[in-house]
Amino acid sequence: MVFGLAILLAVLIGIGAPIIAVVGLVLAVKARRNLQHLHLRLDHLEAELRAARRPGDLAAEPGAARAPASEQPTEASLPPAEPEAPKPTSVPPIPASAPQPAPPRAGFEEKLGSRWAVWVGGVALALGGIFLVRYSIEQNLLSPGTRVALGGLFALVLIGAGEWMRRRQRSFGLPGIPSANVPSILTAAGTCTAFASAYAAYALYDLTGPATTFVLLGAIAVLTMVASTLHGPTLAALGLVGAMGSPLLVSSNDPQPWALVIYLAFVVLPAYGVARLRLWRWLAVAAASGALAWTLPIFFVDKAYTLPTMVHLVLQAGLAAFFLGVDPYRHVPDEEARTDRAASAVLAAFAVAGIIVTSSVVTGDGRPVFVAALALVLLATGFRAAPVASATASAALLAAGALLVWPLASDIGDAPENLFYQSGDVFAVRPHALSTYLILAALLPAVIAGASLLRLAVSRGLRLPVAAWYAAAASVGPLLALVAAYWRVTNFEHSLSFALVAGVLGLAFVLASQWLMRRSGNGAVRLGLGATASAALGALALGLTFALDKGMLTVAFALGALGTAWISARTAIPALRYAVGAIGVIILGRLIWDPTIVGGNPGPVLFNWLLWGYGVPALSFLAASRLLERAGRDWTVRLAESLGIAFAAFLIFFEIRHALRAGDPLAATTDLLEIGLVATESLVFAIVLTRLDIRRSDPVYRWGSLIFRTLSLALCAGGLLLVANPVLTEEEIRGGTLFNDLIPAYLVPAVLAAGLALIERRARPPSYSLSSAALSLLLFSAYMGLAIRRVAAGPQLALWKGFSQGEQWSYSLALLLVGILLLGLGFAFNSRPARLVSAIYLVLAVLKVFIVDLANLEGVMRALSFIWLGLVLIGIGLVYQRLLARRPSDAAIPS
Repeated sequence: MVFGLAILLAVLIGIGAPIIAVVGLVLAVKARRNLQHLHLRLDHLEAELRAARRPGDLAAEPGAARAPASEQPTEASLPPAEPEAPKPTSVPPIPASAPQPAPPRAGFEEKLGSRWAVWVGGVALALGGIFLVRYSIEQNLLSPGTRVALGGLFALVLIGAGEWMRRRQRSFGLPGIPSANVPSILTAAGTCTAFASAYAAYALYDLTGPATTFVLLGAIAVLTMVASTLHGPTLAALGLVGAMGSPLLVSSNDPQPWALVIYLAFVVLPAYGVARLRLWRWLAVAAASGALAWTLPIFFVDKAYTLPTMVHLVLQAGLAAFFLGVDPYRHVPDEEARTDRAASAVLAAFAVAGIIVTSSVVTGDGRPVFVAALALVLLATGFRAAPVASATASAALLAAGALLVWPLASDIGDAPENLFYQSGDVFAVRPHALSTYLILAALLPAVIAGASLLRLAVSRGLRLPVAAWYAAAASVGPLLALVAAYWRVTNFEHSLSFALVAGVLGLAFVLASQWLMRRSGNGAVRLGLGATASAALGALALGLTFALDKGMLTVAFALGALGTAWISARTAIPALRYAVGAIGVIILGRLIWDPTIVGGNPGPVLFNWLLWGYGVPALSFLAASRLLERAGRDWTVRLAESLGIAFAAFLIFFEIRHALRAGDPLAATTDLLEIGLVATESLVFAIVLTRLDIRRSDPVYRWGSLIFRTLSLALCAGGLLLVANPVLTEEEIRGGTLFNDLIPAYLVPAVLAAGLALIERRARPPSYSLSSAALSLLLFSAYMGLAIRRVAAGPQLALWKGFSQGEQWSYSLALLLVGILLLGLGFAFNSRPARLVSAIYLVLAVLKVFIVDLANLEGVMRALSFIWLGLVLIGIGLVYQRLLARRPSDAAIPS
């Protein structure tokens, strides 16, 4: 008995100690404020006394200075008296108002004592109440009813203290000195304790039933809402955080998910009410975010909690949709509607959470009902309020995402598997409850698209950024749903059934386009018209893909981009121009994912899937850029043209590798011929783009020519001259003695580099033309030397085979011929650098003849070497003499 009384006394002291601490804190704060108030009053009175004193009153003061007697005027010296004029009656001056003392700045001591201590104290009180209840549970000190009663009593004491402080606050408030809102913090701490006590009474001890719990939680919620309107945002914020965190602190070995769902619903209701009453937008967003954050903890705790999770998500989505989207904008006309990013982000997060819940293998038969309910909530919100029009796109995203992550059924009778988790080897790609899946895939996207089109049609002056959400939900949503269902049911295999569905969908889009054409011609309707027309082309392309082969998906998207560009040119809808670029990026990503188009050997040389997968997109986007250019050359035109050029370059590149690598474009090997052909491709693209840039200056042509030019320099200098040089690699040269791999690898790039140098000479800086000319000369010289080596040494050009006398004499002859050729080009094009380079070659020929040939050649070869050298040098001398002799006469000719 004595032990029990001692325990009870300890508990009462534990409860009373925080109350005494609060009372002491309140009295200390009050005394400090009263003292500061007296100091301010004294300063105010002293200022009034100083202002009341006048400068004329100084003469009447005892210490005023008087003139000496010698300076006092005498009666004789005074002028004759004049009649005294009557003095005008003057109005006494109004005393100036006393200057107000500057408000004192709060120092560290004031902040520590009046703000931080109160904030920390309020949080400590809330946690103390919760931990006190938790301690009593762990030690089994009191009965459940007593624990709940003491918690409620502590909550009432805190709320009463807060209300008392609020009513007495005006009597000792100090203007200019910021302090923490003590009444709000005390009331918030009491609210948290009251929420925790009521929740524990229902979920932990079964002291109250569901009906009683509804009443208690509703009363606490209403009290919190009313108190927040009186105490300001501090109570609202702390009360919401405490209410959201109470289930984490008050735990149980037997959790009740339904109780938590009910609790969260009653917690957010007063938060939404206060946000609506006081126009605290942040509070509504925070309440929706907090309720959404509880979805995943409920979902992942136990598989049996799937149904409560679905109910919670639909309920909270409905509340968030009403208080964030419908209610705030019910009187906003379409003309003034602008996208609410915060509300749109919250509703999109609910859609993503719905997709995650749908992917669970234990969701069961309630999955289609849950997806439909959540999608309809989002759709209704976007339909009703234009500022949250993105909710319709979120509904379309939810429908497509749910079809994509729908669990799969196994052949061997195991539990259904998820798309991203497949435990068995024997696996059938069929969604669980296939009939329900197909019904949902057919109805839900159609309802979302129809409602979005109807909203566009009845709109009055919607802005294009807002109308774009409805257009996307009506056009892109059904296409994404169709692709997701096709993937899950057929695993991208041929399916005439899905091809027929795609044809029906395309026909529906055509009918929708005709219906919109009969409506008013505002911007929103025209945007919907363009979107539905583009979607019809996209559905047709998907139908062809489903019926033909999976490699045709790229072709279908490319043709869809071309059709979109054609529609954009006829309707002048800016959004469709951006759609062309978006489709191009999608195709580029798909080709990066699978460069071979079909995931293996593309087929025979030249006429294969590479020709379709890269050639059709190249032609489509080049044609699309010409169609879009009719309305102006903007970044969308440049993007489409750049994509067309890139697809054409990839086509040639992969065709080269496919032909040389035995049908494997992704082989990890390469050789001299491949590098030479790729260098040839780069030089051809550089020449074409440079000519286009000269004809019409444009960043696409300028940067494209620079990229291909740099690539060709790297391939030739690093690949042909160093890495793949057959003299260094000892690789055999395929082909005959004269016509072999050296021609496409060295001679053709040399000729193209020379042509590029001639073109750049007229439109590029001199360094461009000189570098291209130097590349051409190096490649041509390499070809001459390697061709001589091929004739003399055979297919393998290794240095260890040695050099014959005929081969050495041929090198001397080649140096002379190259020097003569450069000299002729220098005279023909009046190019001094070409003549100087020719001199270098001639000097090299002289050195070789007099040093190498003299030592290594014998007989006729030595004689012929010197004879040829002499004849060439004499001929060059004669040419220069003729030119020098003609200069004076040419100069004398009048211009």
